[in-house]
Amino acid sequence: MPHAGIKKVKPRDRRGTVPDDCGVKKMSFIKKMKLDIILIAAVLIGLGVLMLMHPDTTDDIICYVLAGAAIAVGICFLIDAFKKEALADEHRYVLAIAVTALMIGVVLFIRHDDVVDYMPAALSFLIFFSGAVKLQNSFDMKRLNHGTWGLHAILALLGMVYGFILMMGLIDKSNIWTWIGIGLIYSGFTGLISALVLARIRKVINKRREAVDMKEVNRAAEAEKKPEETTEETAE
Repeated sequence: MPHAGIKKVKPRDRRGTVPDDCGVKKMSFIKKMKLDIILIAAVLIGLGVLMLMHPDTTDDIICYVLAGAAIAVGICFLIDAFKKEALADEHRYVLAIAVTALMIGVVLFIRHDDVVDYMPAALSFLIFFSGAVKLQNSFDMKRLNHGTWGLHAILALLGMVYGFILMMGLIDKSNIWTWIGIGLIYSGFTGLISALVLARIRKVINKRREAVDMKEVNRAAEAEKKPEETTEETAE
């Protein structure tokens, strides 16, 4: 018979200790990130192929193509920025990127006569900047103990050197669009490879975190059981 002065303690509701859907949202973000990177890589590769296949294409046509690509990228990022399921931290600058891309596209359409002379330098800088981003990604891989970070760093440095050579005008300017096309294709392929590797690493880390969270939940559940059993024994 339970003692009159002691009440039986009911088990707590452990639903609050179960991890939320943060892991699911992170996986969703990785998927969106890969789609965004695939879009940008496809634009770079497409532009590069166009310049290689038609090196005699007029500067105005290239300017129009770049404008259309910038507007397409801006629209895709704008749609992604207003999705409700987007995570605030990971999508912090998506809206800014979308607006910037749209503005660049509109300026290229309206003022193409004024900016066409600067297009080789701008695209050369884009190749250099793409390499710098990949170099940062390679150091992220190093911090995550990924074995191929050194290879990605070398690929990034090659892209940066290539972009720097283009910016400095150290190659034959009569074939400038061909050289830029090669650089854009290189930037597109290497960016896609490094981004997919980083996404895979993040996915593995998320799985490990979920496993650690479940272990903590189990430990908390066991810790709650012991006081309950002690209370029931005392009551008996």
